[in-house]
Amino acid sequence: MDSSGALSGVGLALAIIGGAFLALLVVGLLTLVLATVMRRLLGVPVGWPRTVIVAGVVVISTVGIFGATLWDLTATAPDNDYFTGVNLPSSVLVLLIATLWMLGFGSAILMMMELIVPTGALPSPLRMATSFRSRRDRNRRYRQVLGVFVRNGLAAPFSRPRGNPTAEVAVRFRRALEEAGTTFVKLGQNLSTRTDVLPAAFTDELSTLQSKARASSWEVIEKEIDAELDGRTAEVLAWLDPEPLAAASVAQVHRGRLADGTEVVVKVQRPGTREEVAKDSDILLEICAWLERTTAWGEDIGLTDLARGFTDTLSEELDYTVEARNMEDLRAVLRGGPITVPRAYPDYSTSRMLIMDYVPGPTIGAAATELDDLDPQLRSTLGQELLSSVMSQIMEHGVFHADVHPGNVTLIEDGEGGVHLGLLDFGAVGRIDRHTRHNLSVVFAAIDNGDSRLLVDALKALLGRPDSLEEAALEKAVGTLLARYGSGLSRSVAGMIADVMSMVTEFRFSIPASVSSALRSLASMEGTLTLIDPQANIIEMARTHGATFARAWLKPGHIKETLEATVLETLPMFRHLPRRVNAVVEDLQEGRLTFNMRFFSDRDDRKFITGMLQQFTVAILAGFTLLGGVVLLAFGTGGPPVTEEMSLLQAVGFIMLFAGFMMALRIVTMVLYRDDKS
Repeated sequence: MDSSGALSGVGLALAIIGGAFLALLVVGLLTLVLATVMRRLLGVPVGWPRTVIVAGVVVISTVGIFGATLWDLTATAPDNDYFTGVNLPSSVLVLLIATLWMLGFGSAILMMMELIVPTGALPSPLRMATSFRSRRDRNRRYRQVLGVFVRNGLAAPFSRPRGNPTAEVAVRFRRALEEAGTTFVKLGQNLSTRTDVLPAAFTDELSTLQSKARASSWEVIEKEIDAELDGRTAEVLAWLDPEPLAAASVAQVHRGRLADGTEVVVKVQRPGTREEVAKDSDILLEICAWLERTTAWGEDIGLTDLARGFTDTLSEELDYTVEARNMEDLRAVLRGGPITVPRAYPDYSTSRMLIMDYVPGPTIGAAATELDDLDPQLRSTLGQELLSSVMSQIMEHGVFHADVHPGNVTLIEDGEGGVHLGLLDFGAVGRIDRHTRHNLSVVFAAIDNGDSRLLVDALKALLGRPDSLEEAALEKAVGTLLARYGSGLSRSVAGMIADVMSMVTEFRFSIPASVSSALRSLASMEGTLTLIDPQANIIEMARTHGATFARAWLKPGHIKETLEATVLETLPMFRHLPRRVNAVVEDLQEGRLTFNMRFFSDRDDRKFITGMLQQFTVAILAGFTLLGGVVLLAFGTGGPPVTEEMSLLQAVGFIMLFAGFMMALRIVTMVLYRDDKS
């Protein structure tokens, strides 16, 4: 008896477990089927996790309603005769209507979730679980950066600037950037050249930003150098100075000597710099994307693109193999000229460490005494050489140093009483193609000639013609600009470039990155030229050099190259032109000439029109279906009764209402849903 009871208990337990497993399996299958149906009905790529969750809630709720109905039925049925007097077809129809409307409500909930928090707006659960630690560190960094800006009085409720509000805010902004760390200091230095975006008070204040930092201990730096050289420090370097020549927020520089006696400097990245910059860059991109979505000014200036360009450039600057290649490119361009470019040693350099020739002499920013000792004529010559070199890099070679500020230009004594200039820091090197160089030279020629019409045409060729361009207003603005800088009222090339960029931005021109980089290079050079030769008329020098390069395009050699390129480009067309002209003339003579025009030949246009027609058709069907359902519910009292309160026609009305509701839901979802790819 005991054994049989135990066996029956085990059997009952297995039956319960099996029943529960079967129930879970059925619910799971129904959930997957319902999730697939809901995604198809909505017509947009809703995420599977949220769809499965909503479908599971709908299935469980529907099963619960059915279970409660059956429980009430069994509780009130006499003598366990559950289905006596029950109209089975009517019951099935009522349950079908209830199931359909549960599906409709679930789809509506899913649509609301998709509109409020679109798929992809939040990381997946797996990603959230695996990235918990990084998100925690990132949030801590968010709070740290926010605290820096609040402490410096950049939050309106905490402090109100007195006197000149713009100048005071600019000072606070500069202090906050210095305190926030490497990435934000670099951002400020980059923004200091964006006179087309920021007021003069900001650009002037940000131009004083320095990336100096306390030097890391020699033990840490020595370990980094040895790791980058794979433990061969003693073989490669005969001597290495523990005292740094310079220490910045990203890297520090030490003098050294190669095994063959060559004097070099070793530029080594601080430990953890790349990781910190990557984290801060991510934070910066998210902030700028939010500002572009929520502010008109952010959208107008393309804040996300500006930030992305900055972070991409900063990422390249942290890869010293890129800087080594830039040095070699500029050495090739400037070989034989008066400007010195140090040689890199790629065999000993890595992405985190750069070994290059030692360049003696102070930077222009720290050479006030040395410059004062020079003859004024020599200083004028040095200024002319620097400007000519940079203009040649941009206009002739298409490879140029993009950051010629006083800290990146050195004053070198050659040992024979002569003095020349050298360039440093090749992390920011721009490149510009031949066609753009030609158009840019025409811009300088138009400025030199004071020709407003030519300058308007040159700007359109250089930047592309924007939609709805008011050419008369543009020509008037250009005339005002030429009057200001052509008459000598202003001698600031940075001011001229700022006014040009402000003007083209106002008229909705799109400035290519290469052009913006070239103009910023010229603007950053002004401070250096002013220190070298305070008496120099930089506007006149830039106009003269620009016009010289423009006229160089008219030399026979350049004209020959242009003609050859044009002939090669148009030769296939000219080869087939006579035959095509003859065919057109024959068709015209014999009356066979027809025109074949295809509207919406573009695939995107066809897709747009097709989508609009589909939405319009479904909207019409939804309207008529909803109207029919309402009419049947209101007036469809005839026909066989399904329940005491509902006739068959009214049941059909409920089904039609469901169909119309789902079609309307699909239309609303497709109209309001914003595809991330568009």
